[in-house]
Amino acid sequence: MNVLIVDDQPEVVESMVTGVNWKKIPVEQVFTAYSVKEAQSVFERERIDVLLCDIEMPPTNGFALLRWAQERFSGVVCIFLSAHAEFEYAQEAVKLGSFDYILQPAPYAEIEAAVERAAGKVREAENQRRYNAYAKYRGEDESAEKEPDKTEQTPIQRAMTYIRRNIDKDLSRAEIADAIYLNPEYLSRLFKKETGASLNDYIVTEKMRAAQSLLSDTNIPVSLIATKVFLRNTRACRRWNTVRQSGGLSCKARFLSVNCCKTVTKCKIRVNG
Repeated sequence: MNVLIVDDQPEVVESMVTGVNWKKIPVEQVFTAYSVKEAQSVFERERIDVLLCDIEMPPTNGFALLRWAQERFSGVVCIFLSAHAEFEYAQEAVKLGSFDYILQPAPYAEIEAAVERAAGKVREAENQRRYNAYAKYRGEDESAEKEPDKTEQTPIQRAMTYIRRNIDKDLSRAEIADAIYLNPEYLSRLFKKETGASLNDYIVTEKMRAAQSLLSDTNIPVSLIATKVFLRNTRACRRWNTVRQSGGLSCKARFLSVNCCKTVTKCKIRVNG
């Protein structure tokens, strides 16, 4: 988690940098800025999770900075630090969705506690984003409500649903067959007959779709996507790298292919930079 401290008084900023126990929270990086303009530059270069911000910073103020950040970056948690006790300031902070409002001067322990609570909110939001991303492929999003009831689904539809809902697992034919009460050999023949694709090819395709969606729709680390989606699926890794070598992947996706090969212990493909 990254924190940005913004105040037009350098001594206030430096005192918080040295006075708060950031490792305890824990915070990965603490960035600083002494004006709204400097803060905007930091936002454009770095991922900021928690904003610790003064209000009065002529020629503008912290409220303007928060509005600007909210229009461009999602999930920023703001804590205002101000010597102003006027009701109007607190009211405006509430309207903007500020997480907390701390009157200065405040003990470092109070600031530390507020940042810890903000960190909890950041983790909760990130976990929800990850859940939503996986739910999209596990059939748990809103569109899933329109799917036929399990009792109305064909065996192959049930197999596809099971694969989507367990896309982050190292799926096997035996496991899928057991889940839908079919013989593994019969499942393979039936799947090929009804879809035109093998069961293994379908699993690989779904894993690639899930990985591509996670890369484009979330900020989940690439290494985690490789671990959670591909696991030890050698065929998925090979297919991903085939697309990569043809130039069909973004830079971020190419990095995923490298992580995939590091994760897939049986994959012998040599990945070039």
